[in-house]
Amino acid sequence: MIIELLCTPIFFLFNTIITFIPSGFSIPDWAVSFISLIQKALFFFPADVLITVVAVVVFNFGTQYIWAIVEWVYKKIPGVD
Repeated sequence: MIIELLCTPIFFLFNTIITFIPSGFSIPDWAVSFISLIQKALFFFPADVLITVVAVVVFNFGTQYIWAIVEWVYKKIPGVD
């Protein structure tokens, strides 16, 4: 319930952005491929599950990247190991 409450504004934002795309608008081929990929993923998984998984993966990669920077900085200090 809490995750659904947090993800509802995100879903509303995405739906709003998609509805503002005009029907005669030409988008690049990579965007069409990406949208079809997202549609196929949403066919198998609910949107809240997919967004949660993507958020966890992005958070994990971001945390590892930040920790690598912190570790690089403190290893540059002489006498600290």
